Amino acid sequence: MMFENLLHQDSIAGRLRHDVAEGMLPPAILLSGPSMAGKLTAALEVARALSCEEDARWNCPCNHCRSHRALANPRTLLAGFRDMTPEIAASAEVLRRDDSDAPRFLLVRSARKLLRRFDPVLWEGDEKKLIKARAMMERLAETVDNILPGKALPEGKKLEKLLDSLVDDCAVIQKSLPSVLPVSQVRHITSWAVHSAGTDHKTVIIDGADRMPDASRNALLKFLEEPPVGTTAILITDRKAMLLPTIVSRLRDYSFRSRRPAEEAEVLRRVFREDEKRWNGLKEYFRAWKIGPSERMMESAAAFLDSARRSDPEFPSEAAEIRDQSDLIVFLDALGSELRRRWLDTDTPDHRRSAMEVDGIRQARVRAESLNLPSQLILRGLYISFGGTR
Repeated sequence: MMFENLLHQDSIAGRLRHDVAEGMLPPAILLSGPSMAGKLTAALEVARALSCEEDARWNCPCNHCRSHRALANPRTLLAGFRDMTPEIAASAEVLRRDDSDAPRFLLVRSARKLLRRFDPVLWEGDEKKLIKARAMMERLAETVDNILPGKALPEGKKLEKLLDSLVDDCAVIQKSLPSVLPVSQVRHITSWAVHSAGTDHKTVIIDGADRMPDASRNALLKFLEEPPVGTTAILITDRKAMLLPTIVSRLRDYSFRSRRPAEEAEVLRRVFREDEKRWNGLKEYFRAWKIGPSERMMESAAAFLDSARRSDPEFPSEAAEIRDQSDLIVFLDALGSELRRRWLDTDTPDHRRSAMEVDGIRQARVRAESLNLPSQLILRGLYISFGGTR
């Protein structure tokens, strides 16, 4: 059945199911309502249902549905801002406990909800803005592919390291996502919808639609006035009042409600395999997963800092394993987070030393990103500057 994975939004699911099945869904719709109510899930399901070759049930075997379930269908564009890192970290934890197909899909979909916002179509002409993150994105895409059901997962510590690296990479890549939708991306969406080849249905999903500058709003308004044939535009917002009335007037609104506490508890239990009694709803749960670097990377950063400050002649083994520049950037982020934590936890912090160490991390990042120096050379220099020796 369509929209069976949209939990505890029966009214909306019923309306969408009817409108899609009867061919009554307009070419531009708005999914509005509180955060964590399932709006993005609904948008992705609309895209899948509109392209399905059969009856759009969740386990439909058609090629379109298979690619949509893995969020890999090229006829859907996903743009706009959303912090995906809490959901990705939480999904990784589910997979640590259970490596069956459902947790795998959960993590794959969570990571691709972020990766799909960097589709080359959206960034045409702005590729230079992603140069620093490109290698990490490619590595993340390969990791996600290898998590799909049917692939052999590593075991034990190797799986832990794989998942930690995935979470760390997503945390860094998230920082490259614009906080507002650039007008260039709205123009690229329009061009793609009008000119891309093929007869399959196209769906454009704009998340955080209220986060647009005036130029983007005006460009979007022109697109919504007459969406190209065979294209559906879906706007998502937690703050409908922030949208221009002229934009809202061109959309059919599907207004979501807040889930009740018992319903949120069931989402936690069914989707994230959590003991719902531990959490006071979805917001508290995801707030706990709002992340910087992973726990493993933070532990490595703390050990590095401790060893350097006591002038230990033995270079830390975890740092010695860092060779890739993207791993180095994550490690530097972890060092910065560890320094801030210690500064806040110390009654009489050494401000001068802290400032020097923070500046050392900043300079190390510049050397990594601008001068392309070897990661080990940068780390050993930083280790010495923190007080350690070779």
